[in-house]
Amino acid sequence: MIEYKLTHVQGLYFEIVNDEGKNREYDVVFIDKKDNSIIYEVKLGLKHWAKLDRKYLSDIAIFIKYEGRTIKQVNLLDEIEGKNVFINFESSSLGDTIAWIPYCREFSIHYNCKVHVSTFHNYLFENMYSDLTFVPRGSVVNNIHAMFDLGWFYDKMKEPVLPSTIPLQKTATNILNLPFVETLPIIDFQPKERPYEAKYIAISTISTSQLKHWYYWQELIDKLINMGYKVVEVSKQSTNFDNIITPEDKSLQNVMNILHHADGYIGLSSGISWLNWALGKKGYMISNFTSKDHEFQSNCVRIVNEDVCHGCWHNPLFKFDKGSWNWCPEHEDTPRQFECHKSITLGIVLDK
Repeated sequence: MIEYKLTHVQGLYFEIVNDEGKNREYDVVFIDKKDNSIIYEVKLGLKHWAKLDRKYLSDIAIFIKYEGRTIKQVNLLDEIEGKNVFINFESSSLGDTIAWIPYCREFSIHYNCKVHVSTFHNYLFENMYSDLTFVPRGSVVNNIHAMFDLGWFYDKMKEPVLPSTIPLQKTATNILNLPFVETLPIIDFQPKERPYEAKYIAISTISTSQLKHWYYWQELIDKLINMGYKVVEVSKQSTNFDNIITPEDKSLQNVMNILHHADGYIGLSSGISWLNWALGKKGYMISNFTSKDHEFQSNCVRIVNEDVCHGCWHNPLFKFDKGSWNWCPEHEDTPRQFECHKSITLGIVLDK
């Protein structure tokens, strides 16, 4: 009878701990059941171990053989049931966190295990996901069977598919080996009274890089005001637009209340758009540098212009440079720089 130790903390660890005193050397083969390919094979004796470089979860079968005969087969996914699993968010981005949090619950259900979670925004979720255990950043979770990091790594050992080429939510399901279905998160939010008596449109005009920006906000603001709306800018950063309402309190709780009561929301591919979606509110998203399936599909009107250069975010030849504000991989320093969003006119937005 072969006894073994198996964990999956930053990679699959496998050790033979007892073979009833036979002290044999065994051929151990790790098979990816998805395509029946050999990931790794090694000879292991008693108290010897192997650890795979692959950090994401996949359907792996471990065959222990002696003299060509399989003595035992261990299926990795079966081993998770009833165990403690730690899911750690490496990204502090609000949008990433909102996109990925529902799959922590899906993981606990799918694998019938106890999930511990650490995000940079625990306060948004911990009261809503009572079946998950939230821990602060930097916490040590004891007695875990497996640990997985969620993030964009551009590392084939940490994620099976280049993350920029797939929907954002699929980043999590790929790492956690879950079926991908767009899933709405649950946000801890209790509506308060309407912040403004007049009809108003919420907008979010600021994002983390120039390629996400849109160039005609003031014209849109003026048009919305002429249509009888107030315009409330909820971006965390300050702006210089005329005739807008800028809340003094830009905490997420207050921003959520503004979004909840708004008569409409227009934004970019940013965390506030994900927050609006998580609140169940319809949004209008101006985003031409991403493909239509990268962000959420439900309750969203995408505003794009596919007659010009667009979708560079998903080209596997390009990797976003956080340090370059002017990053435009196809047309930087040419008259066509940022044409993806410059070509989206006020008329296109109003038509939508």
